[in-house]
Amino acid sequence: MRPPLNALGAPAPSIVQKAKLQLPDIEEALGTNWLSKLGITGLVLGVAFFLVYQMRTMGPGGKVMLGLFTGAAMLAAGIFFERMERYRLLARVGIAGGWPLLFFVTFAMYHVSAAKIEGLSLEGDLLLMLAVAGAMVAHTLKYRSQMVTGLALLLAFLTVTINREGGVLSLSASVVLAVAVAVLSVRMEWYELEVFGILATYLNHYWWLVPIIEPMERPLKPFPEFFASIGFLLLYWLVFRVSYVVRAKPADEDSSSIACVLNTFLLLAVAKYQSVHPELAWKFLLAVGAAEFILGQLPVTRRRRAAFILLTTMGVTLVFTALPMHFSPENTSLLWLALAESLFFSGVYLREIVFQRLGYVASAAAAVQLLGVHAAGVVGERMDHATYALHVPLGLTCALAAAAFFFKAHVAPRIWPEVFQDQWDQFASRVLSWLAGAVAFAGVYAAFPYAWIAVAWTALGVALLGGSKRWKEYSLAPQACVAVTVALTRAVVVNLDLAPAGTHGISLRLLTLAAVGALCYLGARWGEAKERAWTLHLPTVLSWAGTGVFTLLAWYELQTGSVALAWALLALVLLEAGMWKQWLSLRVQAYALCGGAFLRIFFANLNAEGDGFLSPRVYTVVPMAVVFYFVYERLQGRKDEFLDTDRRLRFAEVHSWMGLLTLMALLRFEVPLDWVVAAWAVLAVVLLLIASQSGRRLFLSQGLVMALAVAVRGTLHNFYERSYFSLDAPFAFGRYLVLGSTAAVLLAGLPLAFRLRVKGAENAPGGRVRRGWFHFVNRPEQTLFFVALALVTALLAAEMGRGMVTMAWGLEAVVVFLFALRVGERSYRLAGLGLLLLCVAKIVLIDFWGMGLRDRALTFVVLGASMLGVSVLYTKYRELLRQYL
Repeated sequence: MRPPLNALGAPAPSIVQKAKLQLPDIEEALGTNWLSKLGITGLVLGVAFFLVYQMRTMGPGGKVMLGLFTGAAMLAAGIFFERMERYRLLARVGIAGGWPLLFFVTFAMYHVSAAKIEGLSLEGDLLLMLAVAGAMVAHTLKYRSQMVTGLALLLAFLTVTINREGGVLSLSASVVLAVAVAVLSVRMEWYELEVFGILATYLNHYWWLVPIIEPMERPLKPFPEFFASIGFLLLYWLVFRVSYVVRAKPADEDSSSIACVLNTFLLLAVAKYQSVHPELAWKFLLAVGAAEFILGQLPVTRRRRAAFILLTTMGVTLVFTALPMHFSPENTSLLWLALAESLFFSGVYLREIVFQRLGYVASAAAAVQLLGVHAAGVVGERMDHATYALHVPLGLTCALAAAAFFFKAHVAPRIWPEVFQDQWDQFASRVLSWLAGAVAFAGVYAAFPYAWIAVAWTALGVALLGGSKRWKEYSLAPQACVAVTVALTRAVVVNLDLAPAGTHGISLRLLTLAAVGALCYLGARWGEAKERAWTLHLPTVLSWAGTGVFTLLAWYELQTGSVALAWALLALVLLEAGMWKQWLSLRVQAYALCGGAFLRIFFANLNAEGDGFLSPRVYTVVPMAVVFYFVYERLQGRKDEFLDTDRRLRFAEVHSWMGLLTLMALLRFEVPLDWVVAAWAVLAVVLLLIASQSGRRLFLSQGLVMALAVAVRGTLHNFYERSYFSLDAPFAFGRYLVLGSTAAVLLAGLPLAFRLRVKGAENAPGGRVRRGWFHFVNRPEQTLFFVALALVTALLAAEMGRGMVTMAWGLEAVVVFLFALRVGERSYRLAGLGLLLLCVAKIVLIDFWGMGLRDRALTFVVLGASMLGVSVLYTKYRELLRQYL
């Protein structure tokens, strides 16, 4: 395939050929460029070493003349051949080598002993160096080549560097060269050259210091040239700083800024290297920082934004760095705060964003100092159990800092909103807001007594919540949550373990935890912000926290038997507050406390014993039952809309049942064991009476449940347990009196039961259990009568002799039948008839075969008479009975 043709018809060059044309000729570059520069460097250094070298055959004058001749020859040759295009590059290299050689010769005429000219003064030599340096700058500027000028200055610095003689005054050559570099950088805007010149100047000074400093052992001892050396360093800095200040706005601001920073950095680095008076370091930094800051405010500097920012920032930074080197940590923090506020307000009033943002940075530095140094030191001190001293000055400093940070973060943006439009200022405000909270938190830890830290932290969190709600500063709410969370953690970990009070005192645990709990309730008022959805449940959380604190406080502070009562009383307060404020959370907390108190009864209160007239069970449990029924009464029948959830969850009924179970349990432990069944029967009848008077059928249900409990208790304890563990008890504790009284009480409640029954009730709910309960509640007379009948029947069977049981049951059946006729209740008559038939079955199956003749006679006579009597009654009242069916 033929290669493509170009526009002239010739073959187009290939890709390889193009690459060869575009790539520089490395061989030519080395031969004509780099070798020339390396060669001239070697030649200049060689002549310089020759001048330094001590020779017997040639004196100082001869060496100087030879050096001047060599430099002049190189310079002349360079000037001559520079006009020829072919040799121009090499010629300029010669010019760049001739001038530094001439400069070094003038330098050596006074500062190098092997070439020193007698009679030449320091001032004369300095004038010669200035003249040569000025001529070098003026001549090299003719070619407008940064390479030529830079190479000349590089060689000049190298020639000066190789000489370590001449003492501190030999550094004057570096000053001359620094002036040359500064002039060139301003005149030609060669800021890369300035960077090189700054490096060369300070490194040359460092090289001069090495033979003095390195032989010393640390710490360094004063040496005679110390103050002169510092003077030369400041002179370098001043030369380059003046150059930076007076220049016009450069096209290459980056290189110019690098030179600015490098000048100050190398000044401090070399000064640090030779430092033999550490006690003066803070003054040096303070002076340099103040000078930088002042230079940054000059009108000539403020024309260039970058220069103003750099000098101002470096000045403030150096001042900040200087203060801790002399002042105590506490004073340093205060000084930093003062400086931060000065910068911030200067920025605000002057509308200068640099000052304002430096104020932010200074505030952050002060906060880091307070938190990372002072507060951390206090934490370490207390963790090591070395001491627990109160650091009140530190606390006041932290309070002042927090107030200042808070002002900048939340107050200043309201006063000067136009100053805080930028996103960086808004970000700084958020950071300062968190720093304010953290510093305030640390100040509380440092200044408050051990037991009161949690209280103060909680108060701080609540105050932040209040500020968030009052001024709509919603960024304070997360800080408040953090503060309260940490405070509650400390309260649980630390304050709960505080020692209880003595006989007549009030414990710190009581005071501090009560304050924490009260503050949590106060914070719950301010927790919700409708504009922030995440705060919706914050009041609920805080109120639960307060309730939790008071619950734990009661547990730890009160006697065992009083804890549940305290919980119940707190529940009353919460319930009333929840009703007043229409707040479900407080009511639920009240219900939860009641539930906790109810459960605790069975683990603590019912096991309490006492020697007085009233046992601790009575005066701790009875009030709780009253509380449970009070809660029921407060909720029962209320139609308020805010109580919809309470009604749906049947909290009223639950508390009524808790009250009943509380009274049952109290009777179980307070009444003699055998008489518990009778006491429960009385309670059942009382409930029926309440139901009758109030019309609330809930108490009817409770009374019927109590009647069933009577049956269960009588069966399991009075019959079953006493059959195995019988007691030689007096008549007052015998079964006849106890169970007879129980049955009598239940039967006494029948009038109330008949009044409460709903005969022929319809609309029974679906489901077997619900339908069964419906009929059970609507026919209360059945439960009371049959429980009493069962107890009497069982009592006769347990207490009568074997031969007399059937006779007793027969008489009981007659009584039941007569009672049934009196009240007109068919189920009672059937019970009497059933009992008679049971007697007949018992005679035929059991009694007849085991009785004696006398018992048979009595049994048959009584049973027969009973059945005849019942039959007569049926016959006589046949029409009446049909009406009851």
